Amino acid sequence: MIQGPSVDWVAIAPEVALIVGAFGLLLLATFVRAYERGLSVIVGLGALAVSAGFAVAAWGGAPVVTLSDAFRVDDLTELVRITVAIMAAMVILLSIGWARFREHGSEFTALLLLVCAGMSIVAGSTSFVTLFVGLELFSLSLYVLCAFDGKSRASLEAGFKYLVLGTIGSIVLVYGAAFLYGATGSFMYGGVAEALAKGGADDSIVTLGTALVLIGLLFKVGAMPFHMWVPDVYEGAPTQITGFMAGATKLVAFVALARVVLEALPSQVDLWSPVLIIAAVVTIIGGNIAALIQTNVKRMIAWSSVGAAGYALIGIIVNGSDGLRGLVFYLAAYAFTAMGAFAVIAVFERDQAREKSYATLDGMRAWGYSRPFAAMAMVVFLLAFAGFPPTAGFIGKFVVSGTAVTHGYAYLAIIGAIGSVIGLGYYLRVVLAMYDRSRKSDVGLPASPGLGGATLVILICLVVVLLGGILPGVLLDWSGQASAFLAVVK
Repeated sequence: MIQGPSVDWVAIAPEVALIVGAFGLLLLATFVRAYERGLSVIVGLGALAVSAGFAVAAWGGAPVVTLSDAFRVDDLTELVRITVAIMAAMVILLSIGWARFREHGSEFTALLLLVCAGMSIVAGSTSFVTLFVGLELFSLSLYVLCAFDGKSRASLEAGFKYLVLGTIGSIVLVYGAAFLYGATGSFMYGGVAEALAKGGADDSIVTLGTALVLIGLLFKVGAMPFHMWVPDVYEGAPTQITGFMAGATKLVAFVALARVVLEALPSQVDLWSPVLIIAAVVTIIGGNIAALIQTNVKRMIAWSSVGAAGYALIGIIVNGSDGLRGLVFYLAAYAFTAMGAFAVIAVFERDQAREKSYATLDGMRAWGYSRPFAAMAMVVFLLAFAGFPPTAGFIGKFVVSGTAVTHGYAYLAIIGAIGSVIGLGYYLRVVLAMYDRSRKSDVGLPASPGLGGATLVILICLVVVLLGGILPGVLLDWSGQASAFLAVVK
């Protein structure tokens, strides 16, 4: 008789709540089609609240290892669970006024819940097997969400490109994991690290496996030169999904990268550290320069997101307790900043009745006078992207750069500062466009569909970004507590 894995159901309750909520919603929607949108909002937010509630209740507890030691629940896993749940809840609020959500709210919400479940699995993975399962669960669902606006050619194109390129990235990652398994006889991060530390494995196979795993994970975080999917997918996907990808997906992908290189491949630091250094430099400079020439605001922030991946890589390169704390804080702060910025773009698109087109610099001229709160919030988010006080983006970049200098990577801090200066060039273009006096109009705009939900999302993100910059102590403590569960490579 085959012995099944031991399962601690309490430890995986957040994932169970999300999966049950997804399939339960689809089942209920078949009986109450007339109330599908309201049902989707209630069940979706309810499932996310339950999932986050379990995570909050477990915060600060002893780590729990389950699923035959392939999944670990620690404070880092809990932080990802909570952040992803908040991001997903904001996606639902942003979608209330969206025409496609009114027509297919249950399918949209169910897919979103499955994405969150997959992300939680990735965050707690201690095995390449669970890592792959989690990646595919959230990736496959996210491919569909990117193409969810079936009447938009750009959305369909974004979903198809993400599907093709994402599949290639997953294949490369799995191929690398297979080589590491062949060299070490284990898929577990700890087993791989232990076997490599003892020596005796074929160096060529280990090197090839490490390289392929790095390529696969760098693709997931959107770092150069494996960033080719980011601008097109971010531009074509529904705006609320773009915000979710820029925040939650980046956070989860970096947690996966950090766990793999620090827990499974610490003995290969001389291999992966130079690769990450080169990737960080190229990504920071290349992403910000590419953003300079954009006139489409979604595409501009997409390239900015590529540059942001370079800053986050510095935290992994430096590692150590301070570097990893800075990494977690920066990623969490960036998640709320990105979601807030794309929420503002969503409001603009609906104001102009352009849900099938995009926000451009020319189209946003003088819009700040018609929507003063949204425009003011956008200015704050752009300053946070650039790393200006008093925002959480400033604290995140300051901590990451400071630890880089302390640990002998001052040149990376300088590269990061150069990237921030370049970033000002295109962030200010957006601000100047929104407050262009030559097109100022005293005519107010009527309430657009879903404006209330979008305003709430913008307000939440604005409060988090400002509090993270003015009173960062608590958030830094939480980040340090979560990052303490990542291994430190000397």
